[in-house]
Amino acid sequence: MITLLTQQPLPQPERLAAPQLQAIGDSYARLARAVATDDRPLIVGSAKELVECVARVILEAQGHATSDNAEHTKVVGLAHQVVEYVTGPDMPANDPLRIVSGEAKKIAIQLAQLRNRFGTGHGRAVLHPVTDEVIEMSVHGALIWVRWALVRVDTVLLGAVPPLIADLEGKTFYGGDLAQRLAAADVPRLGESDQRRLGLAVGRRAARETHNVRYEGIDPCAEVPDAWPDAYREGIVTGLFLNEDGQIYAHPSISPQNAALVLQHHSKAEEVLGELRERLASASWSPFFVYTRQETLAAMHDAAGRLEPAAQPVWAEIIGALQDRAEK
Repeated sequence: MITLLTQQPLPQPERLAAPQLQAIGDSYARLARAVATDDRPLIVGSAKELVECVARVILEAQGHATSDNAEHTKVVGLAHQVVEYVTGPDMPANDPLRIVSGEAKKIAIQLAQLRNRFGTGHGRAVLHPVTDEVIEMSVHGALIWVRWALVRVDTVLLGAVPPLIADLEGKTFYGGDLAQRLAAADVPRLGESDQRRLGLAVGRRAARETHNVRYEGIDPCAEVPDAWPDAYREGIVTGLFLNEDGQIYAHPSISPQNAALVLQHHSKAEEVLGELRERLASASWSPFFVYTRQETLAAMHDAAGRLEPAAQPVWAEIIGALQDRAEK
């Protein structure tokens, strides 16, 4: 049975890089060769290594690589957390689907103990007999968790923050692309740091006239206010006025009105603008802003009325400071 099982191809997530797929394929092939030759200690050791390989690939693809000496239990546990929420972030802990996947994780983690007792990787003074039960548990236990995790990787990576930010720096976004990836990212569930970083990338890309990013990453902040957290909004505002080099880069027909739109539903818009004011005061000007500054300042005047009253004085201070610098 396990011979046939290890001859079946593993899922091939499209969003994993070729070297990552190669690493998984190499580990799986080693397990298959051990099964074919009935090298029982190697079967146990290879089953554990396959699980750990897949776990490390998942974490690396998410931008959270682990050290080489990280414990098997920790690596598998972290990778399981990454893919688990695909089942449903609001699913109760006692739901059968969550319980089943959790039990699969427990088996995958215990493979380290089976390897320690029966498998390769340790010199032994006493050989323990590797029974059929040990072999069946090692192979089935590894492949249940590995297959379960791999079929979820594409959905997880669709919303993974590091690759999404990297793509926002230059990849083409067609209609629906960003909306789908932001939904997969589950922005309200992210930590504030990731929310802010993601908003920053969206704001910067929108300021470069990528309209689909603006339609799907900024407009929904006004259309569905409760779905977009403050930290994400803060990132957008900063990105609409500062480029990757820390220079002032604002598009006259995009940056002012979209910053005002995003801040309409921010709990402390005046504080966000206060921080932006300080950053703009020390930032150099991009050639684009030098050329379009008067147009941008006029657009900022026009957008002032969209802000909450408490935020309008700070907005006016930003305009005044930029105007003063333009006249020097």
